[in-house]
Amino acid sequence: MARRGRAEADRGAACGEPAVPGSEIAAAADGGHATPGWLLLGRDGRLTAYASCAEGLVRWTESAPGSDVWHGPDLFPVEGWTGRFTLTQDSHGFVWFAAIRHRDGAPEGREFVIAAQYQTSRPLSDWRAVGNPFPPGDGSAPAPGNPVVLADGSGSLHYFVTRFGVGVRARSQRSDGSWTAWADHQLKWVRGAVVPTAPMQGRVGFLAPFRGGAVQLGQEKPGDGAFTWLGRMEAEAVEGTYSSVETSPGVATHFWRAPADGSVIACRPQGIGVVTTGGFMSLGGAGGVGPVGVVRTPINGYDCTVLLQRGAEGYPEIAAYPTQGEQYGAWWAPVGDRCAGLPAVALDAHGSVTIAMIDQDGGLRVARQDLAAEGLAFGAWRCVG
Repeated sequence: MARRGRAEADRGAACGEPAVPGSEIAAAADGGHATPGWLLLGRDGRLTAYASCAEGLVRWTESAPGSDVWHGPDLFPVEGWTGRFTLTQDSHGFVWFAAIRHRDGAPEGREFVIAAQYQTSRPLSDWRAVGNPFPPGDGSAPAPGNPVVLADGSGSLHYFVTRFGVGVRARSQRSDGSWTAWADHQLKWVRGAVVPTAPMQGRVGFLAPFRGGAVQLGQEKPGDGAFTWLGRMEAEAVEGTYSSVETSPGVATHFWRAPADGSVIACRPQGIGVVTTGGFMSLGGAGGVGPVGVVRTPINGYDCTVLLQRGAEGYPEIAAYPTQGEQYGAWWAPVGDRCAGLPAVALDAHGSVTIAMIDQDGGLRVARQDLAAEGLAFGAWRCVG
């Protein structure tokens, strides 16, 4: 497809356009274009799936809560799109997107941008530049990693950018819409983008991975732009595989992959300010790639943690175990055909575990938990877009 001018691209970002099958969406079949957590439940009870393609953001939306009929794919073009984005959802249900786009005149030709979807299925806002925290001309440092946006319980946003050898820098948008200056969190040894941790009591935080483990930082109170040191985990991990979920009030369990075989490791730090060097639990899933998707849900009356991964053969694989009961292990089962990128998991409006994947043709497929069945059973996969 021909490149659009800025005005035309901005109109597309505001209104959305029907995506051409076999063109833009097929580009989403590149596994590197999938972002973790790309399936989200809106305040109106409808699920929305997001992916990247050659020209911008792609979106599919349920027609009604729990429906097997979806709208989309809809394309939101972005001029200079680099193909990578991260997203978060705030307490109002707004979805925020952080990305990098190419722009002439920007430092090193890259511009950090943010956009929002304020209601399910509604247009996206314009993409706005948030500035660049790193001075131009430092050719010795690698390019900045993908930006990450967090939303806390006060209505504030926090936009993070990392650069190996330079550190982590962030600025915050207060609830009144004003932005703070860039703050330097140091962390020159950070490897890759920071990883959001599970929000707890309205406070947000992140993991900063380093060679040999990760440091956890978090807010003391919602709206606070100062992120304090909460502890450190010392364990080798495959880069880019961290994820977390709150597993009891104020307590998070973190997951990553072991370098030896790609199996999933779970860790629950025992208190604030602790350096954790042991007690890591293996949950199987050897050969899988990327971070696992995580949700909590009752299964047969028990609070369970459900994990979803892209397995060694490229198929989605799912496992479940009693929450905080890692000692019982987890059994992984393949579900569905080969997928492109990471599959995603969320609870729908009825509490059903819903798994989604982008198939090899760039289409969206969805399967839901059968709540009438024993255990964790799923209905047939449906191609919905």
